Order: sequence, then C-alpha cells, then structure tokens
Amino acid sequence: MHTPPTLSPPLIPIERYSTDDLPPDERYQAWLDRGWFRVAPIFRTVPAEPFNTTIESAAAGRLLVMYTEITAMSWERRVDDIRDSDFQPFSVNMMVQGTAQGDMDGRPFFEPAGTYHFHDMARPSLHGSTASLTYSLIIPRDVAKTWFGPIEALHGLVVTGELAKALMELVQSFWRLLPGLTPEGAARFERAFLEMLALGVEVTVPTAPVRVEAGVALRAAAIEAIDHRTGLERASAAELCRVLNVPVDQLSTAFRQDGGVAAYLLTRRLDEARAALTGLQRVEPIGNIAHRLGFSDAAHLSRTFRQRFGLSPRAYRKMDGKDEHES
Repeated sequence: MHTPPTLSPPLIPIERYSTDDLPPDERYQAWLDRGWFRVAPIFRTVPAEPFNTTIESAAAGRLLVMYTEITAMSWERRVDDIRDSDFQPFSVNMMVQGTAQGDMDGRPFFEPAGTYHFHDMARPSLHGSTASLTYSLIIPRDVAKTWFGPIEALHGLVVTGELAKALMELVQSFWRLLPGLTPEGAARFERAFLEMLALGVEVTVPTAPVRVEAGVALRAAAIEAIDHRTGLERASAAELCRVLNVPVDQLSTAFRQDGGVAAYLLTRRLDEARAALTGLQRVEPIGNIAHRLGFSDAAHLSRTFRQRFGLSPRAYRKMDGKDEHES
C-alpha cells in the first residue's frame, strides 16, 4: 500500500530587500524607486553619508515586523504628505544600534540604542538618525486604538529601561524562530507584542483620566479638519464652520488662546512656509508656496513672512540650501 508523503505546513514568507549588490552611486535611487511595501513615498529623505540598506519583513498576524539596517539619514513627513498618503498606520521603532532625534509634531524626542518610540504616521515628524539597526512593528490604526486607547498622545513617546529591553528580546526571539514558523505560528506573537507595548504605554504615560472641555475638543477637531480635509490653502473660519457644522462664535471661542481662527491659520501658514524654505524642501518657487498655503500671492507671503521672521522668504532661503529627495 502506497503511503502519501507527509506535507509540511507552508512557512511564513519573508520579504527581503538589499542594496548591497548595487553600485554605490545607484543604491539610494534604487531604494527610492523600489515600490515595495507602499504605493507612494512615506518620508522625504536626505542621506547623511554614502547610502546602503538591508530590509526584511514578515507578518505576525495583523502586524508587520521589520528588520532594517540603514546608513545615516534625515527623515521628514509633512502635513501634505499625510493628506495625500495611503499609508497612515501606527508604528513602533526599536533602536538596537544607533540613535535618532528630532521633533514629532511639537514633541522633541531622543531615541538612543536600547529604547523604542511610538510613531503615528498620520502626524508630521522631522528627525535624523545615525547608521542604525532597528526592528519595527507596523500596526493598523484600529488595532493600535483598541490596545493603547487615544494614540495622539503617544506620537514620539520614547520607552526606556527594562520595558524596552523586554520588547526587543521578544522581537529578536520572533526573528530567530521566523524561518521555521507557519503563518499561524507567527500570528501567535501578535498578542504578545501588543501586550508588551500596552504595558509600556501603561507605565510610561500617566493613567489619570483627563477631562476634555468642549472648546478643546472642537479646536482639535478643527485642526484635524485643516490637516486632513481642507488643507491650509482652503482653510478659513467660514469653511471650518461649514465642515464641522458649528457657529462661528463657537469656533472663535475654541481658538481664543491662539488669538482667533485667522491668527492660528496665519501662524500655521508661516510655519509651513518656513519649513518649505529651510527644511528639506529647497526648490519650490516662492509663488507656488504662497498659493499652496493659502496666501493671496507671493507679495502677501513676503510681507507677512518679513513681519514675523525679519527676513524676506528669498533671503531666508539663501541662509542654507539642499536638494530634496523623497522615500
């Protein structure tokens, strides 16, 4: 009697990408153009040294686990990038070797080796990293909200000490076992990762409930509408009232601390203009910047920019300059 062979269960696929075998002067552009893992650029990037990278990824249930070795780089994600992006998950970056530091939408952060930080891809960020070896967990937004509660306060939060060490040991164990794991086996790690991260949030973030006043909630809703629905070009008190279905006096009260809605929008527009001139963006015409951010024309931008920063946009741009790249 013939006995059919025993079929081994399918193992989990591991995606691999490396620029090691490419000529050094082609590596960065090849990485930019790789079209792997997303359909549009996630970050605007500028290498700080000759570029090279190795990336591997595999699924652990609903989570994507990534291993990355990459050379020094600056990274920026802007409001415009977020509004146009199809990629807005919640992620966790574990710094095994190297350091990163920068600003996460107003929160300064420093991530040395042996720590991890939370990163909300639906919020702006600007940071630089040394050559590094990292593990990352890419978490769907609905999963993150279920496990961690309001995720807005976690953007840029750095977890240190034994909690960070424990998470890294867990992900390293996953990676060692990965070549022999089936999809079902890998999915068992999903809950373990989320439990460990939830503990990090519980210990690191104050747990006392915070009462959110109606005006604070309305201001937050208006800012989200600006960032994700109207954009700065079309934003105004009238448009926000229409989008949020609130009376103008209620909206004005919510922005009283900012000097009113118009004052808030002007501050945002000038900050965005300065970022476009002196961040990683160096080549966009000033007239385009003015139109994109809702100024009536380049002269309007120039006049208000000089009043706030003491220099014209053109003079401000000449202070320093670099070409921009995206990834």
